[in-house]
Amino acid sequence: MKTKKIYIKTLTIAVLFAAGAFSSCSDFLDQEPKSKVPTENLYQDVQTAKIVIDGLYVSYNRAKAGRDGFTFSLLGTDEVKQGIVQMGDASQASLDYYNGRLNGTSPQVNTMWSKRWPAINTASEAILGLKLLADKETEESALKNITSLKASVHFIRAMSMFEIAMYWGEIPVIEVDDLKNTANIDRSRQPLDVVWKQIHDDLEFASKNLPTGKQANGNQATQGAAIAMLGKLHMYAPEASGFRDYDKAIEYFKQIEKTYKLETKYATLFDEYGKCEFNSNESIFELDFTPNDLAPAHWQWDMGSRTLANLGESCYIGGYDVSLPTEYAYKMKSDGGLWEDGDQRRAVSIREDYTYMGVTYTVPSWGADELDPHIKKWEDRRLDNYTKEDQAKDTKNGRSMYWSGKNYLFLRHADILLCYAECLNETDKTSEAMDMVNTVRKRAWGGKLPADKEWKGLSKEQFRVEIMDERMRELCFEGWRRMDLIRTGKFADLIKERNKWAKESGTIQDYHMLYPIPEVEIKNNPFMSMEKDQNPGY
Repeated sequence: MKTKKIYIKTLTIAVLFAAGAFSSCSDFLDQEPKSKVPTENLYQDVQTAKIVIDGLYVSYNRAKAGRDGFTFSLLGTDEVKQGIVQMGDASQASLDYYNGRLNGTSPQVNTMWSKRWPAINTASEAILGLKLLADKETEESALKNITSLKASVHFIRAMSMFEIAMYWGEIPVIEVDDLKNTANIDRSRQPLDVVWKQIHDDLEFASKNLPTGKQANGNQATQGAAIAMLGKLHMYAPEASGFRDYDKAIEYFKQIEKTYKLETKYATLFDEYGKCEFNSNESIFELDFTPNDLAPAHWQWDMGSRTLANLGESCYIGGYDVSLPTEYAYKMKSDGGLWEDGDQRRAVSIREDYTYMGVTYTVPSWGADELDPHIKKWEDRRLDNYTKEDQAKDTKNGRSMYWSGKNYLFLRHADILLCYAECLNETDKTSEAMDMVNTVRKRAWGGKLPADKEWKGLSKEQFRVEIMDERMRELCFEGWRRMDLIRTGKFADLIKERNKWAKESGTIQDYHMLYPIPEVEIKNNPFMSMEKDQNPGY
């Protein structure tokens, strides 16, 4: 397959990104903006550059908000499916059905793709700008600041590229030197080894030059986040990239093993009253969302119950059933599901009780699945009309489930411990791997793991099966499941077994691991063609 690359929109006005504004897909596919500010003029000093980099973090943050930022990427797995009402939209339904409507014309796939590219494009331009700024700087302290800013940019580009590469495979790679003459930019999709090398190199630079210590208020990452992602890279990168290496992943995980520690109680991690926002010992990298119209996540709007939404937008457990747990993800093990007796993580993650203001709701408003178990993890009580004012002090302009805004713990210590354990098992250290998993499970049972719940005596292959369930218990609805299914080769088998809609359709195949390249992307890029540049199967 001949590989191709996306057209790049260069940075126009830095303040647009600082304010959280984004370019549409057609903006950066069609043509150079006539109002472009030359890079060398924009990056005149560290203070101006910092405004751009702060805006870049905002851009990345907003790329995770809403349906096309987060919700759609949860759907179509063995963990999350859509509600019945949502399946009336044939195009959206295809994200679970995996039928012919999942193709290059899908508006959902198009928005997921286009929402993620502005951060990559701006980051690449910022790397060039900071390089030019460093070339003319002589003061050591200023150079140090420039290097630190540049590390943040490399980190954000790597994080964005990581996700797109996992979801779409061969993707464009923006070479910074090419930006000096945009007319000559190679805009073809690149082979996997080239794609993952840039992600790796970006993370390596970030791991050496980001600030040390814990992440402070705001979005700026630290060295620990880059190191954690380097470990994940060597687990998640496709074997064809040449970067899949469990021994190297272990080396990185060892570097941060003692830097973070588990919170005593699992529920504390998702306490929306702010006790753990940027304060958790477990947090490695988190995104700062707010329960107001300034920087909300919007997730409750998609994850709550339509029946409760009829009570008003300020009912914090209301929503529109866009993403629901699969039966496997909410049922007990004794009923053919995931959960074991006594596991406290279930009550934090799954809502079953629909009692609100003393009334228990039992009749669905649409006669569908609005009162089946829902995702509880991202509910935000601060938005409820009956929440005390001092608890809801961060809300503005009224209260609405649309403004839900818990911080998103993108990387946390429990996830890394489970990744570490998986790598130990893959390198024939299964006994050590089980001990590490039991450390995570111990918290799930309130600090004392019953003997019959300890992992012991598993073979290497049994561990591979069980760790997938344990990752779902610990990390359900946190955005890692689709990638876990892809990297382990379990994608089609587990989804068609556990996702109601995929099972009903019966059309899911292995090629669905990758989304189709949006047709508008191919048509607007003169370096692409429909015959050569669509992912196989589409």
